[in-house]
Order: sequence, then structure tokens, then C-alpha cells
Amino acid sequence: MKLEFLGVRNFFTKKDYHNNLLIDDHILIDCGFTAARSLSDTGRDFSTVDALFITHTHADHIGGLEECAFFNRYLNGGSRPRLYLPETLIPDLWDHSLSGSLADAASGTPGIDDYFDVHPVADAFDIDGLHFDLIPTKHVPDKYCCGFRLNDRIYFSGDTVFDRAMILANGKDSEIIYHEVEFGGGIVHTLLDDLLSLPEEIREKTWLMHYDDAYAAHEARAVKAGFQWARSHTPYEFA
Repeated sequence: MKLEFLGVRNFFTKKDYHNNLLIDDHILIDCGFTAARSLSDTGRDFSTVDALFITHTHADHIGGLEECAFFNRYLNGGSRPRLYLPETLIPDLWDHSLSGSLADAASGTPGIDDYFDVHPVADAFDIDGLHFDLIPTKHVPDKYCCGFRLNDRIYFSGDTVFDRAMILANGKDSEIIYHEVEFGGGIVHTLLDDLLSLPEEIREKTWLMHYDDAYAAHEARAVKAGFQWARSHTPYEFA
């Protein structure tokens, strides 16, 4: 199993790409509006992605779906990549985010199924032999968001406020943790100061992601505490 972040930064990044994760070169977790550029900058395009999963409907996680849809329909032979969605997100994603640009009854594309092969998912599901256990998170009140455990080995936090109990419950038996971080505010995200309070054995297997462009000012303090920093376009191999 290979993981590669197409980006590791937050919504506002101007120096990297959004926090989107590519698994085994073809399964994309979240598709922000920098995803196409990230693929292009490494000699690829959306034809390499045949399955997607979306954790929530903020633009750094779904803003690239329009380009993905148009690319596959008009430049990739009308392909419909599989789109795995928590059932609660399906109407919200189409009605409130994608339909304004993609709905085109005159061209024969009135709905989301004209662009994607939609797979509603429950709390646990598989994609091409990989097992996902979803973990609902506290991100923005009244909006669904999730992280997941992958093959009972990897804990991916998704966007979330600091939740010590959730990290300990899902991270203690995981080989590696990818957790979001920010450095100020902490209203809908997790502060580094809070992550520093975690036990050493958790910190030492945690890689930080979804950070802002000013992360360098905090890099040494995090590394001293045992954290590592996820990097874009760096393959992470798991036997």
C-alpha cells in the first residue's frame, strides 16, 4: 500500500496544495481546488484517479470535483470515476456545491450520476481491497465531517477540533497517525499546543498535515516533541 499526499496544507495555502491524499496511485481522498495542479505538476492528470472518497464539503476538499467531472466527461472518454460518499453528504454535495456548475439537462447531464458512479457508504466499506472505518469528527457544527482508519493500521484524522479521547482510541493500535494541525485560533481545527499534550508514544507515530504556510516557525518545537511533518508528493510505503 502506498500513500502520497497531493498536498499537506490548509485552505489558504499559496505555497503548496490542499490536504488531499492519494492511495495506491488511483484512490483520491478529498479533491480540493489545487488537486488538478498538484497532479499536473507531477506529470499526471485526473485520468489516473478512478475512485474518490470525500470527508466533507469544504472547498479545499471538494473544490476540484468540478474539474474532475468535466475532465473525465470531455477529455477522458466520458469516464465516470467511482465516488464514495457518506450517505448524508450526497444531497448536500450536489444541491449546495456542484449542481450550479455541473447540472446541464440540455447536454444530458442533469445529475451527479452523469459524472460519477456514486457509492453511498456506511460506517465501514472497502475500495479495491482496502478497508475503511469512518470516524465522525467535530469540525463545523451541524456539518458532517469524518476521518477514518485504513486497514486497521493507519489513523487519518480528517478535519477536526482537538479530541484527545478520539486520538487515543483510534491511534493507540495504529502503526501511524496522520493528524491535522494549526497554530492559532483552534475554533474548528486542532492546535499544536493541544497535540503536544498527548502521550509520547502517540506523538512519536504522528505525522502532521493540513498545516498553514507559516509552519516553519513551529517545526523545531514539533519535531522535538516527536512529531513528523507529512510532505507533498512523498510516497509513504506500507508492506
